Amino acid sequence: MSTEKKIWGCFLFSLTFVIAIPTLCIVLGMTLHPAEFAYMDFNFNVNAPRQIYLHADLISADLKHEAMVIDWSILLDTCDPMSTDCTDVNIYFDTNLLQQFSTNNNGPSDNNRPKVPTFVWNYTAYNEDFVFSNSPKFQTQLFVFPKHEYGIVEQVRHTYSSNVYYPFDRYFAEVLAFAEDASTNKSVPLVLVSTAGLVEGLKISGDVVDSPTLANAHLPELIDIGVTLGRGTLIKIYCIVIVVTFWLVTLMICLVMIMTVAFGFQQRNEIVVVPVGTVFAFTQLRSTMPGAPEGFGDILDFVGILPCLVLLSISAVTMVGMYIFTDPAQDSREKLTWSALVETLTRR
Repeated sequence: MSTEKKIWGCFLFSLTFVIAIPTLCIVLGMTLHPAEFAYMDFNFNVNAPRQIYLHADLISADLKHEAMVIDWSILLDTCDPMSTDCTDVNIYFDTNLLQQFSTNNNGPSDNNRPKVPTFVWNYTAYNEDFVFSNSPKFQTQLFVFPKHEYGIVEQVRHTYSSNVYYPFDRYFAEVLAFAEDASTNKSVPLVLVSTAGLVEGLKISGDVVDSPTLANAHLPELIDIGVTLGRGTLIKIYCIVIVVTFWLVTLMICLVMIMTVAFGFQQRNEIVVVPVGTVFAFTQLRSTMPGAPEGFGDILDFVGILPCLVLLSISAVTMVGMYIFTDPAQDSREKLTWSALVETLTRR
């Protein structure tokens, strides 16, 4: 190949590379980021005498502190404002699924029916004194706990519900809410109309029990949501690429060490500092993994980073030790070149 063709080939390849790679990364970033926690219900029972419609906004989710925050907004109460039946409504949540400080109950936990409402809805105040009445909004902080897979052995290795399995770990949260008339304790239909929310780095999906399912089970209209939390697809890809890079760099350095120390081939003196610098570079690169547990101990550390650090440390000590006992200035060892390697492999 002539020099002119090489220049043109290099130019075209470089131009394609600088255009295609950033474009591909941007497209992947826009399409593979975690989807919004979105839900819409169009199957609610419009024939109920009174319904209260709610909307939920996912504000944050912290897997480290095992907490998820949801804001609730009352969108509509179908009670006739001219009627005298628009009494106060107590909205209850399963308090064992909430963080303790987000509830009004300071007593011991139990499995009894909730008695202290999380929110009291006064439709009369909202309708007649809209400006000065409190906003029909409230917030709950939910527990995030291990996800159980019923029907199989209850072990963490089946559910990945531990940060040891980062970035493949999964967790679970649940919302159970119902409403009752404050004066008669009769059930009032509570309908989740929609949800929204997006948390950086997390893929969050919800399984909402809809109105027909509740009706078939002869249950009153209530809110029952199962939320599954996991790492985003891009985070998983990034972590896998980093671990593969660790292994490729480590294996290359180990091969250099083997050729230099075990078989006595000559290498440039600058190669000696590469294993030492790579050990510190790997620990810094590991800290860039989004949401990774502090310190070492997750599955990526066991299958990638820790064995790579051990091999790099051995290579660094061996190569530095070789130069301590030899004189690089008078090194007469044979060099291993590509031409010599090709000639040896093709020789019959």
